[in-house]
Amino acid sequence: MAKGRMLQKRISKSNKMQMLSSDTVRLLYTWLLSHLDANGNFYADPVMVNNLVFTRLGHSVKTVLSALDELANAGLIIRYQVDGETYLNYPDFFDKQPKLNPEREGNSDIPNMTSESLINNSCVNQELILQQKAQYKNKKKISITANDGFEDFWKVYPKRVNKKEAIASWNKATLPSLETILKSIEKQKMSEQWLKDKGQFIPYPSSWINKERWNDEVPGEAKAAW
Repeated sequence: MAKGRMLQKRISKSNKMQMLSSDTVRLLYTWLLSHLDANGNFYADPVMVNNLVFTRLGHSVKTVLSALDELANAGLIIRYQVDGETYLNYPDFFDKQPKLNPEREGNSDIPNMTSESLINNSCVNQELILQQKAQYKNKKKISITANDGFEDFWKVYPKRVNKKEAIASWNKATLPSLETILKSIEKQKMSEQWLKDKGQFIPYPSSWINKERWNDEVPGEAKAAW
């Protein structure tokens, strides 16, 4: 699980936040966010929430349960049950975490929500939530598919690290011809900047693409030092 999550500043203008009954409920919503797994899930047992989220605030379990009820009634969380255990989900989690990378977080021990596991949350459009999850999964699959020419670039680039980031940059960039890119790399491979200190100053491939480094002028060539 990640060390934290992104809290967007638009929350300050949120009508749903303003309509909540107290700052305690607002605090629970924002502090819960940092504990969510890569699917936007967390435990909904008020005892666990109180111990893990409000660890040092001294709230009663009754206060936490009341706050969870209010968040569910406002549509800010969805509660569901699996094998007798109660969990919660943030319905707009994927929209508000654009840089989420589940592959870096490992597997969560919290089961995912299904339509059969939902507790009564009449104010939330459950079908829309499941559609958002499906769209997010499809987006992840697309993001790791490289456009034509990437593998040729990858084979000749001397610092082959962070391939997924490089693919994402390649897919977004307005690229010249592949021939132009490959010729630029071959020239830059022999530049003093790239050859000194065993290639320490060679940019990451994603940075090279993002900054359109195929346009760089190469002042001179040198013989490899290693």
